[in-house]
Amino acid sequence: MYVGPEKFKKLESIDFDSSELIAFLESKKERLDVYHRHVAVVSCHLNHTEHFSNFPFYMNFIVTPSNEKVVGISISLPMSLTPAIYKMSDFGKKEEFVRLCGELIGNTNEQWICQCGIMKLPLKTRFVAVAGDETFLNKEMFSEKVFGAESFSFAKRVNGRVLEFLEKYKDGQYKICRTIINDEGINFFVVDKKVPDEFRALYSEVISLLRKKYGLSPAKYYPISERVIGSFTLEFETMFSNAPFERVDRLLEDYERIKSDIAKYF
Repeated sequence: MYVGPEKFKKLESIDFDSSELIAFLESKKERLDVYHRHVAVVSCHLNHTEHFSNFPFYMNFIVTPSNEKVVGISISLPMSLTPAIYKMSDFGKKEEFVRLCGELIGNTNEQWICQCGIMKLPLKTRFVAVAGDETFLNKEMFSEKVFGAESFSFAKRVNGRVLEFLEKYKDGQYKICRTIINDEGINFFVVDKKVPDEFRALYSEVISLLRKKYGLSPAKYYPISERVIGSFTLEFETMFSNAPFERVDRLLEDYERIKSDIAKYF
């Protein structure tokens, strides 16, 4: 079974050796409450360098105690939203997972970071594409629908246009802002390199006031190298609208106008 955009349909042909992960689950069986609701997850991603933009998502290999296997591409690292109950720092099949990741993006030379852990369902991150055991996925997607959540089922909403948006702004640029998309929203970090250091505090206050004017929340911390003047976040659902950055455009227009007015006095 495959759910997601055409670009990642090759997920349905990916298979992996789950024996090590099954053994990991079984070794913790007596310590896990509701054992059948736990999964072993291997998550892999590229380094946050210029190469990250080639594949700004997370590749996940998931197996249940019943050996139901799922391969999925998620927006966030699952273990960053829900810490793993147990981790396996040194797993023998790591190179196999790295190879499969390289085959997916068509470049086997990239350096992947992988981690493995046991997590309880449901996973908290949204999946851009997912493939695997049909019975398991249908059951999980139905459960998400009942509880009004989105994880695996989000892949049903990802078409070519949505995927293009995610790829462009997941870790990208919009005007003078760095953009980061996570499961909480679309985060904007204002990086105005034209502002002298002595005026940074002043312009940070301008961004803060404009953020309140347009009813936006400050972005959560994200490790970016540029010096940030201010930040704000759009709701995740904004990406499905016809004009997703309308409020951002108005805010930045106001900012440039105010900056121009202030410049007259210095």
